[in-house]
Amino acid sequence: MTPKDCIVERTMRMFVSHGIRAVRMDDVAQQLGVSKRSLYELFGDKEGLLYQAMVRYFDDSRRRWAELSAGAGNVLEQLFMVLGDVMDRLKRLYPAVHDKLMREGSVRNREELRAMLRQGIADGLFIGSIDIDLAISVLYYTASALVSRRDLLLPEGISERKAFVQIVSTFFRGISTAEGLRLVDAYRARYE
Repeated sequence: MTPKDCIVERTMRMFVSHGIRAVRMDDVAQQLGVSKRSLYELFGDKEGLLYQAMVRYFDDSRRRWAELSAGAGNVLEQLFMVLGDVMDRLKRLYPAVHDKLMREGSVRNREELRAMLRQGIADGLFIGSIDIDLAISVLYYTASALVSRRDLLLPEGISERKAFVQIVSTFFRGISTAEGLRLVDAYRARYE
């Protein structure tokens, strides 16, 4: 691992444990025993360092999701497992970094989700006539609205996790075959 990779890895842990806003470049320099100047030369600014840390975080998340869903019985269960983990780990990001990650990471995430939906169609869990790209957009926008505007969406007493599972379940019910519907109901009970 390069010195830059070590800085990114350790800084990522600082952001996760203390929160993004609480960690300053001075804190990173002091904690890691490097000069602030070196940090600025390597990353430009805190946003650049945060971006690299978040890229690492999402790469680690993808590996975790692959391990987490390795025992899934089918792609529908895999989707419930992964989306549940995403909801559990969502944290507020700096808007500029979040937007950049969404632009750059969205392409890869959409490709993976597209492949999973195609697999669900091939397995007879989802109807073949769905527009996959439209379905992905609906899922993305609904899930992001829950995260960014929960004050408008959540009735009092409903947890984010319960709301997320219900939204995802409703989405999958809308594109499922009879077999898919049976599994959605079983997974909803399990992952709620």
